[in-house]
Amino acid sequence: MDIKAYIEDLFRYLETFETAYVQFDTEAFLQTYNGIYTVFKTLRQQRDDALDVDRYFLERVKKTPLTSSDLRQLVIQVLITYFESEADTDGQSNRAYLYCRDLRPTKRDATFFEEHLIPILFREGSLNNNYRLHTFFLREIARYINKFARPVDPNLTPEAFAAMSDPQKFLELMQRRMAMGDGLLNDRSSLEFHLQRVDIFNKLGKKNKLFERYLTDWQYLSKTNFWSKVKTSLTEIWGKIKGTFTSFRYFRLVMTQRRAAYLYYGAIILIFIFLAIWIPSKWGSYYNQQLEDFQKHAVEVQQGAVK
Repeated sequence: MDIKAYIEDLFRYLETFETAYVQFDTEAFLQTYNGIYTVFKTLRQQRDDALDVDRYFLERVKKTPLTSSDLRQLVIQVLITYFESEADTDGQSNRAYLYCRDLRPTKRDATFFEEHLIPILFREGSLNNNYRLHTFFLREIARYINKFARPVDPNLTPEAFAAMSDPQKFLELMQRRMAMGDGLLNDRSSLEFHLQRVDIFNKLGKKNKLFERYLTDWQYLSKTNFWSKVKTSLTEIWGKIKGTFTSFRYFRLVMTQRRAAYLYYGAIILIFIFLAIWIPSKWGSYYNQQLEDFQKHAVEVQQGAVK
């Protein structure tokens, strides 16, 4: 199958997405997209073929408005931009790209991707909430910016990150993962380590399910349960109490000036101790009651069988 057949299949998938989404095959669509992309580099040497593909792209792109769906706009703008960057070496096979660029409010590729395509991608309900498509195009846009626009800034400050819009934050995080690896949380000097330490990821994840899913997949969310919170609180309180007794003079000062605070800490400790005893006790009672009910039911069933 030549590249034109792949291109035709790609546009057929776009039409299916727009008119009959239940029949849309995500994996087949992505295989077709990747199949087209893999040919781009070979077209650098095959200039006649590159011109022919450019004409065919332009013809197919013009048939339907790019804004007919978010997927169409993402696919065409991203794929055609890659085509121009990878295959057009002499400025002769860029007519489809120029046509698409003229439809943009911003002409620079990276700026258009960051300020227009990324907000579309993170719009509520985008791509019919297809997470597989979403991650693919976030990665494609991040890959393009890393490769053709600008390198990742390894020294990006938390303040600069905080100034970004939420969609741009996820683009930045994806770019950093692609350029610097997925072990950034283990690097104490990294932006990601700092953001997790000050609880930015947990706050970001609470905004919507899509953010939470990305951060969970990247293992940027710290998972805590009730008992781990109890343990952390008790450790902190015990540390403060132990510190109080390191000096008699400091202990006397604390007892005279911070009496209310330590009454509060003492009450919390008593509550946690009570819960640590009461919850297992109640659970044990519930378990025993369930076991007794089960045994009683088993006896009744056996007696019924004998009769």
